[in-house]
Amino acid sequence: MIVIVLVAALQLALPVALLIWLGRTAFSSRAEAIAVTALCGAWLVAIALAGFWFVLPGWLAWIYAVAWAYAASRAWSRARQRNPWPAATKARVRIAIIAVATAGCVVLWGEALAGRRMPPAEIVDLEFPLRGGRFVIANGGSTDLVNAHIDTLDDPRFAPVRGQSYALDIVEVNAVSVRAWTPLPSDPARYAIFGRPVHAPCSGAVSQIENTLPDLAPPQTDPRNPAGNRVMIDCGGFIVLLAHLKQGSVAVKSGQRLAAGDIVGAVGNSGNTDEPHLHVHAQRPGRGILPLSGEPLAMRFGDRWYVRNDRVRTP
Repeated sequence: MIVIVLVAALQLALPVALLIWLGRTAFSSRAEAIAVTALCGAWLVAIALAGFWFVLPGWLAWIYAVAWAYAASRAWSRARQRNPWPAATKARVRIAIIAVATAGCVVLWGEALAGRRMPPAEIVDLEFPLRGGRFVIANGGSTDLVNAHIDTLDDPRFAPVRGQSYALDIVEVNAVSVRAWTPLPSDPARYAIFGRPVHAPCSGAVSQIENTLPDLAPPQTDPRNPAGNRVMIDCGGFIVLLAHLKQGSVAVKSGQRLAAGDIVGAVGNSGNTDEPHLHVHAQRPGRGILPLSGEPLAMRFGDRWYVRNDRVRTP
């Protein structure tokens, strides 16, 4: 629910308001027109890099770009005959505030782009665990702006689940590039990814499973069972967790040997999850009764390091 509210406010209402402001206002000076043009463009770039482009379709960002170019041309055509700089103090203060907001947007660019760099962690190469669809990375990358799991890396409160720090959350999108036809369906089966078979991303032995937890109606969550129904695979020196699986779908047993590509279950909505998606992460083995506490490992799939909003098309 929080994500839906943020998307509605930051990726829909605010861009539309900025575009209307830019396209319809008779600015007092060329400086003000340029400042608002820069702010609007900077915010559109920020949400293009770090927004959730699976709740809203990714192609909407391109529509915003076209609308920005049109609104900017209208703003400049009205402002080019104005004075270069406003005489009124209020207008100058307004331009200063707009400049500060624009700088804030540029800082967001840097944080989002930094998330595309591989982290200073050991890397493992895996096979992508989903096939036959169009998938989008909902959380992934090396900064917390694009990957909510990064918060567990250095915060001692999250030590029991530190292994998930470089995790991916993966959703599937439909024909119009959204993960469901309505903003927040309460029926998990209405999400494109629900029931999608999950494949082992590596060869190894099943070290732990859970198969009995119910699939929840979004946005309900189950914080007492964070991973929900799951399969943990010992891939030879490191562990891969596949989490939030569909109740009763787990098709393997503890100790069973697997080859990469074997089906292990299906995507569900069990555990501490707002809506159906697949959580996958790699880590060193955990300590004792804390299986998710091991050292987190960075993952590549087909030599790619995935970050939020990356698209994955698999046969």
